[in-house]
Amino acid sequence: MKKWINKITGSLALIGVIIVLMGTQNKQSSNENWMIVVGAAENNQELILKMNTENGDVYRWDKKGLRRFEGKWVKLIEVR
Repeated sequence: MKKWINKITGSLALIGVIIVLMGTQNKQSSNENWMIVVGAAENNQELILKMNTENGDVYRWDKKGLRRFEGKWVKLIEVR
C-alpha cells in the first residue's frame, strides 16, 4: 500500500513542477509583435528591417563589413 502512495505522490509532484515551469515561461520570447522585412537597397546591398507592431519602432540591421551575421540593430529615427 505504501508503494502506491509513493507513486501517486511522486506523480502529482512531477505534474506540479511541470505546471510551475510552464506558468513561468517568458511571454516576451514570442515573435508575434515583430515584423521583419528583407530587401535590396539601390546599390545592391541587402537591407534588413524589423518593426515593432505594438509601438511602430523600426530598426535596421547594421552588419560589420562583409560578415552577414555579425552586427547590431540600429533604431531608425523619423525626421519631420
